[in-house]
Amino acid sequence: MDQILVNIYVLTIDDNFDMFIPINENVSNLITKIQKSIYELSNEEYVINPNAVLYNGIDGKIINPNNIVKFSGLTNGSRLLLV
Repeated sequence: MDQILVNIYVLTIDDNFDMFIPINENVSNLITKIQKSIYELSNEEYVINPNAVLYNGIDGKIINPNNIVKFSGLTNGSRLLLV
């Protein structure tokens, strides 16, 4: 499988998004792509933040932006927080 389904809660707009993310993507690149998608899906309500961080929605730990998704501990159904 090349993608996993995650739920991303976006704090700044108080909204959730389910997204398929590629497992071979660098997390820092993924954050950029997620923000662009959320910007479009929120009808431009979301403001792209160059310093955005992804957190694990269960334990609150930062997802290391230097990791590849498949080595970051994310799995199908993971809950994330974008700040």
